[in-house]
Amino acid sequence: MDAMFSRLLFLMTILSLFAGRGIADKARAFFVFGDSYADTGNRNPYNQCVNESWRRPYGLTWPGYPAGRYSSGKIQTDFWGDILGLSSPIAYELLRSHDCKATAKKIRRGVNFAVGGSGIFQAYGFITLAQQVKQFKKLIGQSHEFDSHKLSQSVVLISLVGNDYLAFLDSRNGSIEGVTDLVKPVVSGIIDAVKELYESGLRNFVVSNIAHFGCGRQIGKTSCDSNYDDFLALHTRLLREGIESLKSDLRELSIIISDLMSAVNNIFSSPTQFGFVDLFVPCCAEKGGIERCGEVDEVGGALFEVCSNVEEKFQWDMYHPTQQGWNAIMWLYRNGAKEENKTISFIEGAPKVIDWVESLGFVAYNIPTRISPKLGMIYKKYDQTLQETKRLLDDVNVDILAETLDGFVGLHAPFGNPEHDDDELVNIKPIQQVSPMEEEDVSY
Repeated sequence: MDAMFSRLLFLMTILSLFAGRGIADKARAFFVFGDSYADTGNRNPYNQCVNESWRRPYGLTWPGYPAGRYSSGKIQTDFWGDILGLSSPIAYELLRSHDCKATAKKIRRGVNFAVGGSGIFQAYGFITLAQQVKQFKKLIGQSHEFDSHKLSQSVVLISLVGNDYLAFLDSRNGSIEGVTDLVKPVVSGIIDAVKELYESGLRNFVVSNIAHFGCGRQIGKTSCDSNYDDFLALHTRLLREGIESLKSDLRELSIIISDLMSAVNNIFSSPTQFGFVDLFVPCCAEKGGIERCGEVDEVGGALFEVCSNVEEKFQWDMYHPTQQGWNAIMWLYRNGAKEENKTISFIEGAPKVIDWVESLGFVAYNIPTRISPKLGMIYKKYDQTLQETKRLLDDVNVDILAETLDGFVGLHAPFGNPEHDDDELVNIKPIQQVSPMEEEDVSY
């Protein structure tokens, strides 16, 4: 019986390729700007002073080696790309250093300009958000891949989660006095970047809210503190007001805020619901500390240790989530959180991410939620078209349909995602007892 249902699900997916393709299309390209929460390889891998994300053990969970991401594996950029049905866009630094036709073709799917350490100001010496926007404008001006229509059908992610504030606090030994004076120019810089990108032809934006500074890593810490609440609340309010002003001033603008701070607060309030332990202790750090992930001594000996339970850790290093941490955040963006008799949204401007993507006229690729155990397996892609296909199949004899399509397309070919550079097959995970989050999701 289970085999029959699994076979039927596969057939339904095949049918969805035919039945759903004319209804909506996916986003044309994905452009990313910001900091280490979005960077997928823009730190120079050959500069030992800045190449932490290119050192082991970064990339431990995925792809199994360092890939320029500040995490154990995939980060929000990768997850957003999956939702849009696009592979993660090529990093601008890699694009510049590999001048070949194969790389040039990847521009068609977008480019990532985000650099770890970036901010509105050059706080840590790295390229600013405004300079990233200039890089984009220069690249688009030189490329023949993007006309106004394709740009209007693309999606932008802007992730600036607090480097300007961190640098300010570092310069004052952690004192928060005067930090609120920095909020208005930081938020104004983000709003100005949206305006400039809009003027270049882009129309669809995701802007991340700030990180939760009160949930910083610290040995012995058991809860998020409230020392930073005032300036975090001010940043959130001014960002919201700035976005609302843009909506009224810019025609055809579609923009949402992904509320990172609230999502992290929700996870830290109920970590066991997401399968996390030791929230304030990073997986990768010096023994008994929270820093030095990826650092080595003069002879190459590791100055760090890596936990044995990375799948149970939200925090990878001192500042960045693990792949599982990002998976939890993105799960909240997609599904919200249940509280009493209502669902709390972590997206401002739409009920959920999927609703916003669909409102743009795009197919939203989402991980299936709560599929019946009868089906035996969960398929990662094409869930958007499955419901329509199920309706079409209501009056169809399953055995006859399976026999017919089996002979037509064959059921033993690998079923993968051609957009992914690594040609990974669709992940299949048997139904089993899992945490509440995993019950409705599949991490990959």
